[in-house]
Amino acid sequence: MLRAFRFGLVAIVLLGVAWYLASLQGHVTVEIGSYAASASTPVAILLLVFLVAVAIVALGLLRGALGLPRRVAAKRSRARRDAADAASLRALAALAAGDIGAASGHARTARRHAPDAPLPLYVSAETARQSGDATMAEALFADLARHGDAGFLGWRGLLTARPLPQDDEDGLALAAERARKAAASYPSSGWLREQRVRIALGQGRFGEAARLATDAPARAALAIMASREQGGEPLAIDWAREAVRAAPELPEAYLALYQARAKAGQTWRAKRVLKRGWRLAPHPDLGEAWLAEISAPLERAAAAARLAAVNPGHPESEALLARTARAARLTGEAERHERQSGGKGAWICKSCETEHEAWQPTCRKCAAIGSLGWVRHGTAAPTPPLLPAPQPAG
Repeated sequence: MLRAFRFGLVAIVLLGVAWYLASLQGHVTVEIGSYAASASTPVAILLLVFLVAVAIVALGLLRGALGLPRRVAAKRSRARRDAADAASLRALAALAAGDIGAASGHARTARRHAPDAPLPLYVSAETARQSGDATMAEALFADLARHGDAGFLGWRGLLTARPLPQDDEDGLALAAERARKAAASYPSSGWLREQRVRIALGQGRFGEAARLATDAPARAALAIMASREQGGEPLAIDWAREAVRAAPELPEAYLALYQARAKAGQTWRAKRVLKRGWRLAPHPDLGEAWLAEISAPLERAAAAARLAAVNPGHPESEALLARTARAARLTGEAERHERQSGGKGAWICKSCETEHEAWQPTCRKCAAIGSLGWVRHGTAAPTPPLLPAPQPAG
């Protein structure tokens, strides 16, 4: 019904316009040189409308003819991009399936259609990396890093194309520069933050690594190293206190704080740190620090008893009492405490369970940061770490 109403309305308007034109009086004469043309006003108006319509159509055809090469080129470009995207997706599927040969072929096809597009560059670079061609992978990732939105993929690829160097200062400096540029492209990346921690650790910049670390065990381990790096400066105390705050169950944190305060001449506070550490995280190193200035065996046994009283009955307290009693030739006391002390203790990686004779910030086997926990056989094992060992790129 509405359509019929609209048709009737348009018809009425057109009839009204036609009636108005037909009622116009007079003539219109056009003279060009010696030629003249004359027509009634209605006919002249209709002729003008017709000429305008012809001019519009002619201009449209001309514009279409002039823009035809551009449209053809754009259509070809779209076809190449579509072909490149399809080949890139096939390459990604082949990479996920572990078929490096097929992925390499699809990647070459993608780059042939769109050599500078981000997706073909990425799949080509990743294929080269997984096939072991680190040089080609770095070159392709470097090209990808120049793209705005995809720049982070390029920088990440440059960081993973080769294993992170350990003893190569120039290599670590290059990795640090790439990590800085990657952070500018994607500052909120958790993966990148962990890489920056490991790079700073490799360069011996423990303070920077500790500031970047987000989980408590890693931050504590790095803060301990930063404290030791500072020597006796006040900053060493601050870093050691940060280690204690981050991991109050870690004996080495208290030992670092004790050493920092002792070097600063804060003897009384240093002794308080040892007592607090023994109450919360007893360890033989804390006991040795407590007894360091005492040489007489009987005096050492008495001092050990004062420290053990802070955490009575703990296996470490019993082991400390047994050692000092044995050294003082108090055989009966030594045997009684030895029965309560449990087995031998060791630093054990919470990630891979590798034993270590001494504490260190990273596991020598899996390289997990802050993963070492003190375990005396017969006691509970340490809890799993928050910061895992580095994973292979993929």
